[in-house]
Amino acid sequence: MDFRVVVSDPKSGKAYQVELKDPGASKLLGKHIGEKIEGEVLGMPGYSMQITGGSDREGFPMRADLPGSKRRKILLSTGTGYHPTAEGKKKRKSIHGRDVSHDIGQINVKVVESGAKSLEELLGMAPKKESPE
Repeated sequence: MDFRVVVSDPKSGKAYQVELKDPGASKLLGKHIGEKIEGEVLGMPGYSMQITGGSDREGFPMRADLPGSKRRKILLSTGTGYHPTAEGKKKRKSIHGRDVSHDIGQINVKVVESGAKSLEELLGMAPKKESPE
């Protein structure tokens, strides 16, 4: 079991992709959208993150107001998973519940509290310094 985690930094406006494999991935099972997690799970000590969404392995989006960890067909008028073209239009769509389970492929998180080191340093993407010529 592994997850693709997209870490968004609201301060810099950048997003970073992290592959999370076992045993760290199993620590996220049972968490749901809106819950806070510690950065140590993702290899970012000192950071605190909040789960903002995600999608399952087939690409169906997670929705914060749908409890459970299964995919269901629900009638939507707006929000995650459906953006109507006309006012009042509704459609039945397949949406995944808010809980993280084995069939989740991607999890989106945002940084709530920053650590001592920058995200670029922790992920090994530190900007290259220009050499004086």
